[in-house]
Amino acid sequence: MGKRKSSDSLSKKILSSIIWLGTLPLCLYTLLTYLLSYSLVVDHWLAGFIMMSMPFAQILCLISLIYWIFQRAKRALLPLTVLVFGYSFIQRSIAVNNPKESLDKPIKVLSYNVYGMYSNAYESNEENVEKLKNFMRDYEADIKCFQEFYSHAGRPAYKTISMMKEQYPHYAFLPLKKEIFDAKEKMGLAIFSKYPIIHEEGEQFKNSANGFLLADLVKGKDTIRVINLQLWSMGIRVGKVTGKIRDQDYEDAKKEGRGIIASLRKGFIRHKEEISQINRIIQTSPYPVLVMGDLNETPYGWVYGTLRERMENAFESAGRGFGFTLNRSPYMVRIDNQFYSKEFEILEFNTLRKISFSDHFPIVGSYVIKKR
Repeated sequence: MGKRKSSDSLSKKILSSIIWLGTLPLCLYTLLTYLLSYSLVVDHWLAGFIMMSMPFAQILCLISLIYWIFQRAKRALLPLTVLVFGYSFIQRSIAVNNPKESLDKPIKVLSYNVYGMYSNAYESNEENVEKLKNFMRDYEADIKCFQEFYSHAGRPAYKTISMMKEQYPHYAFLPLKKEIFDAKEKMGLAIFSKYPIIHEEGEQFKNSANGFLLADLVKGKDTIRVINLQLWSMGIRVGKVTGKIRDQDYEDAKKEGRGIIASLRKGFIRHKEEISQINRIIQTSPYPVLVMGDLNETPYGWVYGTLRERMENAFESAGRGFGFTLNRSPYMVRIDNQFYSKEFEILEFNTLRKISFSDHFPIVGSYVIKKR
């Protein structure tokens, strides 16, 4: 019996040592993700991969913390310290806020990627398209920003610009991928407003199918700048990889996995170029700025970090829960965002997860302009 106890004790010591040896590099790696995201000193595409892995590293640190609390409490101090250092990044993942009240009438702003409105598959999605159009038109908001907005003057079901103009007489539209559409057909970025638009401009990003649209709106004595954007799409379909694995087609699964890595690498490079252009517009704006749209990147990446250096994130300040915005695999991500400059105060922010007419969920924020 004595030998068995001694053997069990030795096995536990070896296991504990192995786990401790894993805890040390895990904590160092997690600190590296913080450093890259805090400082943004490295803009190489590889940094994008590391930053994106932050929530997984934090989850492993949490598991490590729980383990060491019950095994050797002193060792739990290391993962605990690492998690405390990363508290501000935890706020990017989950928010607990209550709506605020204001005597001023808020500016309610909707942003929604509408998936091209199923323009290539209308017959099999007719009912869904009608529900989508009704929501786009009837949801109560002062400003509506759409990505992948589609309109066709020759298709009765898709006279969507005319439909929206009935309630939103002021609008700006940036057609994208014009070379693949005929004269009556348009798809791109749209801003519809109840406030007059005094200036608009936009551009398709270089070597990309996406871009940005800017509109300066006049509300009473104030002018605000709204930037609607959609960054380079990574084209990631995690469902394809998991489907291949389920079918035990491991070779194709590996190919799909390598394709995802290549897409991410290319995407991080493109995003750096695209958001640099947006940052210049923000910095030179003479008006308070709202930036929104489909970033095609999680809150732990370089794009989110650079925007957050200059502006506040609406979800972090006024959202609740996890705020996941993708209505398809991998589901548990937040890639649609609203940011606001310091001249605004945000009262409320919501992800409308019951509105499932697209592969994204709409997001809506309510703002007031601070009295000067």
